[in-house]
Amino acid sequence: MSDKKHYLLIWPTIRKDWVKVFVDLKDDFQLTFLPSTFPKVPNFANDFKCCYWSEFDSAQDILKKLMPDGIIFMSIESGLSMALNHTAQKEGIKTYILQHGIFTNYRDYRTREKLWRKKDVVQMVKQEQSEKAFSSLSFIRNSLKGTDQIKLVLIALYTKLQQKKGAYWTAKYFPLKLKKASQYLCFSPFNATIHKEIEQVSDEQIKYIGSPELIPYLEVEENLMEEGFYLHIDQALAENSFGEETVSKVKMIEFYNKLNEFCLSKKAKLLIKLHPESYRSDWLPQHENITYLKEVENFNRIVQSAKGCFGFYSTMIIPAVYWRATVLFKIEYSGLQEAIDRIKGASILDFWSFKPGDIQLDEYQVENEVIKRQFILPEGISQNALRDLLNE
Repeated sequence: MSDKKHYLLIWPTIRKDWVKVFVDLKDDFQLTFLPSTFPKVPNFANDFKCCYWSEFDSAQDILKKLMPDGIIFMSIESGLSMALNHTAQKEGIKTYILQHGIFTNYRDYRTREKLWRKKDVVQMVKQEQSEKAFSSLSFIRNSLKGTDQIKLVLIALYTKLQQKKGAYWTAKYFPLKLKKASQYLCFSPFNATIHKEIEQVSDEQIKYIGSPELIPYLEVEENLMEEGFYLHIDQALAENSFGEETVSKVKMIEFYNKLNEFCLSKKAKLLIKLHPESYRSDWLPQHENITYLKEVENFNRIVQSAKGCFGFYSTMIIPAVYWRATVLFKIEYSGLQEAIDRIKGASILDFWSFKPGDIQLDEYQVENEVIKRQFILPEGISQNALRDLLNE
């Protein structure tokens, strides 16, 4: 039997960047993924043991068969996750929320939530479960024993409110103890804001670990690219797998063309790093001056080689702001952009109305130590903080 601690990961595996944090930990821990009700493609955790909700009939069944020392959730929003979280804690097993990107505040997520429409996705999940004869209700009912059966009503009401009002609204205004983890592993105090606002998490429940995803971007690259180019770090605003649309395809095409017009005026190329959700998009404008990037071996080298950067409010704008003069484009309120603007970390232009001539990068300077402490690695936190905490 292995002496390594065994963690069960309630974590989707359809994106490589989501799985990477555990790839870096696989030599130190025994890790088992439970990513979805049934297997999905692609699965970037093929090197790990993967199990699925449909293979078990209750939370107790999961704990008995897998025997984890702890459980790490990306989020605790579904009835299945709530039942497992509650049951594990009752059995003395510690549960964690591990952050997976830049988190901001309730106002930010609620603003975007009002624009999104996830009903089709919810219906697809229900249809899949029905066709393959798996019942979430039966699983949850089997998991909640005795007087805990009353919690079925709370989970059902919570789920209905999620569908009607949105996940963030429901979490804030209909808080359930069922969905509170034992501990929250947050990148920084700024990143912990959302948990304090919607789940009333105490300071004692939060541990700061820095951002495992962003810490490697603190390294200086020696062999920079010589070709002159500007880098845009894109987001899947016009389409993605969750059925969300923030900006129309027409407006996004207009946006890319304006960035390219600026780059042409500077006699430089435009590199657009696509979000993974956009890798298959077939509507992106084609121009000899534009290069679209998907997976790249060393994105840090590209960031540091750029003459300047553009972006919105994704996690990956942080390395851009850290290393290069950056222009961010405001679509609606963004808590991350607000925080960056407060410390003068980037220039911010209105997405809807800016002109190529409005972009000014040449004399813009950033205080990168402030960016590092606020978003990447808080002062006094070890780069191995996550590994150390999970070994406690």
